[in-house]
Amino acid sequence: MDLMELAGDLKGEPVEFAMSPRFAQALEKAISAAFPSGVVDDEGLLSATIEAFIYNERLEFGQTVLEIFAERFTGEAQALLLSWSDYVQGVFESKEPYGDDGVIAVNHIDELTYRIRSNMGAEGIKHLVPGAVMIGNVVPVGDDWMISGASMGFPPEDAKDALAGVRQLQMSHPKMVFRNPAKLARAREIQAQQRESFIDLYGSDLIVLPGSEVDEKMIAFYRHDYERAGSKAGPWTEPDLPPLGFDSHEMVGIIFDAEDGLGFYRGLDVAQEVFANPELIIRQRYRDVVTGYLRGDDVTPVPLRRLAAQDLDKTDRLFRKLLKKPSFSWERDGEALLRKHKPGWFASPPLPRVIPV
Repeated sequence: MDLMELAGDLKGEPVEFAMSPRFAQALEKAISAAFPSGVVDDEGLLSATIEAFIYNERLEFGQTVLEIFAERFTGEAQALLLSWSDYVQGVFESKEPYGDDGVIAVNHIDELTYRIRSNMGAEGIKHLVPGAVMIGNVVPVGDDWMISGASMGFPPEDAKDALAGVRQLQMSHPKMVFRNPAKLARAREIQAQQRESFIDLYGSDLIVLPGSEVDEKMIAFYRHDYERAGSKAGPWTEPDLPPLGFDSHEMVGIIFDAEDGLGFYRGLDVAQEVFANPELIIRQRYRDVVTGYLRGDDVTPVPLRRLAAQDLDKTDRLFRKLLKKPSFSWERDGEALLRKHKPGWFASPPLPRVIPV
């Protein structure tokens, strides 16, 4: 059987499988996160949410729906299904025909070229004339890609409107951009240069300051980085930074880590105190901060790793009290502890926090 024909036969089955009662609660949670108003009013977003749930979301027992479904198959069919975890969401502009059932298209999100085919034959791509735009998903089928799920099509005369949202998609979904290895490499270069500028300005890659001063310090940093790079784009223009939401009375730590990039950490001053004096961990204020760093899904391992490395004896005393484990050793057990509470951070290497667009 032709691989595209096999893909067409399998195409709808993972969706039906995901809709079974077995996954109802997890799927409902994913859809609710995508539609916080409670009203499902966007078919394209719904389709993208379901496919992301099937292909990429790891359930509480560690597997994705796709991996569980693929266990029903063997050989070529199983390998094809598992390859769909590498699916691509994009804004594809058709450039030229590709055989009778496909087009060659550029994805404006990652700026890579894809050979896209339809399992419905010529009928499935008749609207994708050169210059037309498709917003949707594709999954790999050998060296080609197959249209998957619901998609939106725009004729060439409406392409400008369809492409207007590309910048916002790039900024909110960096993982899509970094499918392009050239973009990933460039982002890492920029991030390294920015870190050098941060250290050059502030004397360290870690500073602690009141929340009221964070915006001012960030503007000063971006200006210093701009001028340090030669002001190539002309006179400095102050960036329109998103609100960071720090209270004026709270202390905030800013760490520009070599691997993880720029991060903001509430209560870093409190964490520094308790790591310097582990006896303080019996107080609620200190326990809350350290526990939040350890268990918080949105907190990277960076601050704990840094604080722990300063004095391993004190770190061991702190975690022995916190975890009620008298034999705990950060050198022996620390990495496993972080992996237990932050599995998402270890699933893949951290992506740069800057996006070259």
